[in-house]
Amino acid sequence: MDQLIAQKWKWFVGLGILCLITGILCLIDTVFVTIAMVIIIGILLIITGLAQLIHACYLKDWSSFLWSALCGIIYLIGGILLIREPVNGSVIITIFLGICFCFGGIMRLMIAFNNKNTKGWGLLVFSGILGLILGFILFVNPINGLWFIGFMVGFDLIFNGTAWLQLGFTLKSQIK
Repeated sequence: MDQLIAQKWKWFVGLGILCLITGILCLIDTVFVTIAMVIIIGILLIITGLAQLIHACYLKDWSSFLWSALCGIIYLIGGILLIREPVNGSVIITIFLGICFCFGGIMRLMIAFNNKNTKGWGLLVFSGILGLILGFILFVNPINGLWFIGFMVGFDLIFNGTAWLQLGFTLKSQIK
């Protein structure tokens, strides 16, 4: 590792600590974090919808004007609905995640069984089964979405923070 980067190990440790703290805070109130994330997604959809509508208005002569404007309107409506109904929005997002996890689990299982002779295929089977189980749980009981999204954000931040801390302390040990 570059010595110049190694000497800045404190920045990595600081980022790790920040991620750990925010991750723990997310896990303390996962419902709040979920609702906040749904509102942020709603805001982003509104911004995207407005941009798409402005884009469409400047291109009224374009043959796809109507489709572009319709896309913008759908984004706007979706964003407004998520902001007005973040709890219901989290349930809808959870149903979608459940479907995605099930689909991803099935795909990983198919890939694993098509590559049985490859070292490590068992881990892919495990990952596929885990994806199916998690997807099924979310799809069957989408109210879990009230805590699930916030939990995943907190979980990711904690692992992210741990990785940054490890890298920072590894860099510190490499300073000559």
